[in-house]
Amino acid sequence: MNHNLKNFLKFISVLTVFLTIVFLLNNIVTVYFNWPGIEKLFISFSTLKGIDVLLALIQLASYVFVIVYSFLYAVKISDEQILPCSEKFSEWSSYIARSAFWAIFFIGLFDIFISFLAAEKILSKLMSDSTLNIFTKPSSRALLFHLPLGVIGFVIGYYKKAPSFIWFATLVVFSEASIVITRYVFYYEQAFMGDLVRLWYSAIFLFSSAYTLVQEGHVRIDILYVKFSEKKKAISNIAGSILLGIPLCALTIFIGLQGKTSIINAPILSVEVTQQGVSGMYVKYLLASFLGFFAITMIIQFASSILFNTDKILKERL
Repeated sequence: MNHNLKNFLKFISVLTVFLTIVFLLNNIVTVYFNWPGIEKLFISFSTLKGIDVLLALIQLASYVFVIVYSFLYAVKISDEQILPCSEKFSEWSSYIARSAFWAIFFIGLFDIFISFLAAEKILSKLMSDSTLNIFTKPSSRALLFHLPLGVIGFVIGYYKKAPSFIWFATLVVFSEASIVITRYVFYYEQAFMGDLVRLWYSAIFLFSSAYTLVQEGHVRIDILYVKFSEKKKAISNIAGSILLGIPLCALTIFIGLQGKTSIINAPILSVEVTQQGVSGMYVKYLLASFLGFFAITMIIQFASSILFNTDKILKERL
């Protein structure tokens, strides 16, 4: 492999990961902490005043810094370090996915329990109106209960390395089976029961995509790839990651997190819930975030795949 091409692939991989992280951090401070954003420097600089100019410059500097840092970082990666670096990025992607699974698992159990008590008017009998609002007001439930449970999920994901996709899928089967049994045997059904199935099924479908990519589990409908040599397969995977995978995920992240009215930020900011009222789970805003988790884990995994396949080509040459 050409030396310049090898360095270019390392740079693209590292830049993809670190640029994604910086973009997410800038989205958080812009949308949730009202920083001006770098676009204000170019579109409406004259409207910026005092501290806003400094904050916007800091955000711009973060992108310049990450580009320079990624270049220096990539140059320092020797041939022997390419595979460990790939494995590190893959582990980051896996950590995000499995932690999100644990978070959604706990949030799902908690929210369906509270929704059941609310739908059956049990909460209103046990609590005063002010206390009841903590559980029935979407913003309160999200901030006081969903957020801590999410943090717990990410802590558990740090220590538990297994993705646990199989037993999570089993829970979806039991949840769907419970709907059938309660509907046709006991003639009982509430909106929160279907909400739980959609919540967990969406999590499985979107969070496990990066893990499936690692395991080469995606279905390939082609007549050429299977006949390729290992080197040609590696080249194909690198080209696919750079030309298709990374651009698609980057576009998803950029559009989904473009301002407060974007398709991901808007539902989270408003803590959007179903129209079923207290009989439904308060998790619709989380479903919007799943798209972001999917794109983030996949783009990091595509970056890891570039390094992994670059290492394969180098080893085959040796």
